[in-house]
Amino acid sequence: MTALHRIAQADTEDPVFAAIVAADKAQRAHLAALDGLDEDDDAQMRRANIAADAETKAFERLTQTMPTTLSGLRALVERYAVEAEETERWSAGGSYLRHIARVLACESECPFWPLERQFLEAHQDVVRLIPDRVGGPL
Repeated sequence: MTALHRIAQADTEDPVFAAIVAADKAQRAHLAALDGLDEDDDAQMRRANIAADAETKAFERLTQTMPTTLSGLRALVERYAVEAEETERWSAGGSYLRHIARVLACESECPFWPLERQFLEAHQDVVRLIPDRVGGPL
């Protein structure tokens, strides 16, 4: 059994959804506090700093929340993809995470059983096909 199948596929409430909502809400509040910010206004700066701290704490809570369903795991991967795309614009991390999310979407609709024939062997020459169990190419 793969690690993915250890996560329940039931439609029960997953705590990661609330953590994602809280992180997104804190991020919007922080961005709102920065909109039109007058850095010479101490009250505005205090509000912006409080909002920044709240966003950091909400995101830290998200990173510590374990999904309990496949849909929760997929949502978490999607949220991390958004974060990577927003903060690391020149990195491919977001696209890698979106690929994982697509795999997880397949997992939630049809069983994904990683068979040995689905994956290339680690030390295989690139120009050679892996033979199947009866000796022919895949």
